[in-house]
Amino acid sequence: MSGSTGPSAIGIDTLLKTCASSALGRPQLRRLTRGELQRSLDDIFPQLKGKWTVSISEAESALGFDNDPAVLTVGGQVAGKLLDTANALATALVADDVLPQVLPCASSGANRACAQTFLDQFGRRLFRRPLSQADRDRYLSFFDARLASSDFKSALRWMTVGLIQSPHAVYRREVGTLSGNEYQLSQHEIAGELAYMFTGTTPSTELLAQADAGQLDTPEHLATIAGQLLATPNGQDTLQRFFKGWLAYDQVSSSLPNVPDFSAVASDMVRETQTFIQQVVLTGRGGPKDLLTASYTTPSKALATFYGLPAPSSDFEKVERPSGRGIGVLAQGSLIAAHSHETASSPTLRGLLVFERLLCGQRPVVPPDVPTLGTANPGVMTTRQRYEVQHMSAGTMCPTCHKLFDPLGFGFEHYDEAGRYREQEAGLTIDSSGSLSQGIAQPFSFSGLDELAKNLSEQEKVGLCSSGYVNAYAFANDVACLGETQRPAFVSGKLGFIDYFASLAAEPSLTRRK
Repeated sequence: MSGSTGPSAIGIDTLLKTCASSALGRPQLRRLTRGELQRSLDDIFPQLKGKWTVSISEAESALGFDNDPAVLTVGGQVAGKLLDTANALATALVADDVLPQVLPCASSGANRACAQTFLDQFGRRLFRRPLSQADRDRYLSFFDARLASSDFKSALRWMTVGLIQSPHAVYRREVGTLSGNEYQLSQHEIAGELAYMFTGTTPSTELLAQADAGQLDTPEHLATIAGQLLATPNGQDTLQRFFKGWLAYDQVSSSLPNVPDFSAVASDMVRETQTFIQQVVLTGRGGPKDLLTASYTTPSKALATFYGLPAPSSDFEKVERPSGRGIGVLAQGSLIAAHSHETASSPTLRGLLVFERLLCGQRPVVPPDVPTLGTANPGVMTTRQRYEVQHMSAGTMCPTCHKLFDPLGFGFEHYDEAGRYREQEAGLTIDSSGSLSQGIAQPFSFSGLDELAKNLSEQEKVGLCSSGYVNAYAFANDVACLGETQRPAFVSGKLGFIDYFASLAAEPSLTRRK
């Protein structure tokens, strides 16, 4: 099985590009991600949930997302893991206490007709389209071959293994039929794209029925469906996965050597950020400005104590941040701790977060002979001073690259490696000032994280960059400008993340390809 029709990896260089109208993406086959395959099979076989697991691993792209076709290839190792997955599910399926729930006719008439019932019902869900007669003949031949030498359960298991390993099950088909100089996607391809783009799982029986009836037609109707899908629990989870991939806040370590209480609240930090995003983006339908400047956070009581913030009325409820103690998503402890070193803050990692994820800057290639950063010397030199000496001083190779992002990271210096606010660093005065003048239309200076966040929230480039990431996540196609129709409204703040995401269903690339 080939991984795709040959796309390039989706690169950061395409995210800022704008066009007068939306482009068409390339036709492609996309292998399901680990999560998509797990959720799809759980939805198709809910009686088996928790009795088996997908064996393939995640494959993350340079943008932080797991759905880039260029990295979702199938070699020998992945093929073997897919076989392991199919065997695990099929074994769970034919267990004595499960099979009658999934396939009632197995109790009263365990024969070829019963196997055909299974194939028609579950083959359609697995392939996300009606089965052809050739499909039926092929998979029933697997059943017949095993039944000749074994029993019904063994034959059904063998057919199930074949179905789950099929390219029709493992790949999302977005190819269509050539019409003139474009490819028109079929109704069932559109159903699959809607389902995976907006819920991260296989189409429901209701969505497949709409495809059967040819009702996935106008852009307005597709956008309405997308909005409905995003309102479901699976849709909300899909949006949360976007923010995890974009901001990498869930990569916070479970412990920090210099912070003994950190392990007890590390998981709360991740949940705090999830709840914060839920409030700002999903409930409040906010955009980048709201995400960057919200005056509250949503910690657990234990986490509020750890931060030194007012306690919420109950865990993960809203609390207003005291003035000067951070605003928006950049002040989230999970985000700050995930972009720190184990024993000290990191202006470079934090600056790169802003440079790459909010401004779509291209990280320079690290020279092969780059020197190692010296160890911290608490009480003698602040982290900023150490970085300025080793990264920003003249006569070294470092300033060429580090001047692009370290000054942005200095704005976080009032927060230690665990995301806690500090007035001083080991008794030394902290300088959290900086400026941004390169690669941006509206240069600005700032003092501290609050001012950095407020200034970033006013930059058009942040709206362009974040919408570029939304497009890359939604379409997973290496063509730029796929979501231009409502992009100006998003960039100007008239449209939030969830409404812009839903609007992508009305774009021409959802139904046609070049």
